Formats: sequence, structure tokens, C-alpha cells
Amino acid sequence: MSDRRLILEKLIEVFEEATFFLKNQNLPIFRYGTEIAPEEVPIHWSPISKKSKEQKETENREKLRANRELANFPCNLCEKKTTGIKHFFYTGRFPLLVLHYSGQTSTKERPFVKKNPKQVFKDEITGKIWNHLVQSAFQMSSEELFYQEYPACNFNIPQTKEEDWKERTENCKKFVKEFVSDYGIKGVIILGSSAKLLYGAEKAKELLGKTIHWQLGDTKIPVMILRSPEALVVLEEKSKQTAEDKNLFHYAEEKSKLETNFIDSLKQIRNQMAV
Repeated sequence: MSDRRLILEKLIEVFEEATFFLKNQNLPIFRYGTEIAPEEVPIHWSPISKKSKEQKETENREKLRANRELANFPCNLCEKKTTGIKHFFYTGRFPLLVLHYSGQTSTKERPFVKKNPKQVFKDEITGKIWNHLVQSAFQMSSEELFYQEYPACNFNIPQTKEEDWKERTENCKKFVKEFVSDYGIKGVIILGSSAKLLYGAEKAKELLGKTIHWQLGDTKIPVMILRSPEALVVLEEKSKQTAEDKNLFHYAEEKSKLETNFIDSLKQIRNQMAV
């Protein structure tokens, strides 16, 4: 009987000590001197099944896409930068890169922030018109093309001089060169504001509808300068505001002519692409 009581007392003592150590998260571990401490034991884990080639390619594409979307934020090539433009690069499938700019270029413009990764233009109507032009020329959705903000950042506009834009767009060719190389881009379109910032208003006007070539590393690529599709939106708005038939006819004629020029230029750049 005394032996049983002694055993029970020892068990109670063990439970009380265990409760104390568990509450304090300090459970002593006794081991032989030749044993490795538990926290020093190397643990090697191997997956039960290896990832397929398709899974690895998908993961790599996702990592590349995430890195691309943020590449402009740490960039410090330009002075007076305030922040990178969100979703500055959009990945398509047809190897034509469209350079555009949704940032402020003057104090008269309001700051603009994209609502989703697929948004290119500031307003929905411009996006619809651009999609119509691309479908007419390429028989595909405008979402099939690649897009890049050019330049890729927002800047301190009150402190910006006209010559600053030339330097910024030249610096931003770094991203153009990378995208051309990584995605096999065969042609580039520079729209409205981006063309003016790069070449100046007069030179950009001279180059409208013409094809030039950029030497990007080892790659020589055709580049087409176009007006922004917002020009068609402006003509549409003017035609709605006029009450005179002669003005209405004039705006309709101008819009039709400009739309034809857009489509012809898009077809021209496609014919010059090696696809």
C-alpha cells in the first residue's frame, strides 16, 4: 500500500512540474552527451512529386509579371520624380508595344490613377475608340497588344522644364529595350503625349503617320508615331455641341478622315513587323 502511495505522489509531482514548464514554455530536454541538441538537428524536406515543366513556367511568368509591374518604382534615373505610375506595363500577346502617357504634363491637368491593370487611357470612351481602330486594322482586340507608360513615372510638374521631358523619355528607353528583348516585340507605336514629350510638338507633328527605326541593342525595330485616339473623342464632342448643319458635317468629315488615317497607319506598322 505504501508503495502505491509513493508512486502516486511521484506521478502528482511529475504532473505539477510538467504543468509549470508547459505554462512557461520552457520544457527541459535531457539527452546523452553524444546526442545532437534538437534545435540543431538538420531537417531536409523534399516534395512528394516534382513540379511539372508547365507549373514552373507559370510560376516564372507570374514572378516576371509582378517584377515588371513594380520595376518603375525603384528606378532613380530621372530627377524631380514623385512616384512610379501604377500598372505602367501591360502584357499582351501580339508583339506590338504601344507607348503612351497618362501622367500629368502641365498644372492644368488633374492627377490620374488607374483603376485596374488593363486600363490604358484616362477615360472609357477613348479606350473603346482605340479598340475599334485596332480591330479594324488587325482584326483583334486592343487587349492583345503590349502597353507601356512612357515615361513610366509621375513628376513634380511645377518644377519641370520642357527639356526635362526629353531626358526622361530617353532614360525610359531602358524599359522599352528590356521589353523588346524579353517579349520578342517586333514593332512600336508612340501615341500623342509620349511623342510630344520625346520629340517636341513640332517634330512629333512632322513624324505623324511615318515609320522610323530605333536601334535597341542588337535589335532594329520599326516605330510609328500616331496621334492620341483622344483626338477622335474631341471631334465627337464638338459635333455634339454644334447646332449648325455645316459644322456638324465638317466635324463628321474630319473624324472620318482621321479614323481612316489611324487605321491605315496601323496596317502600315503591321506590314513592317517581322511577324
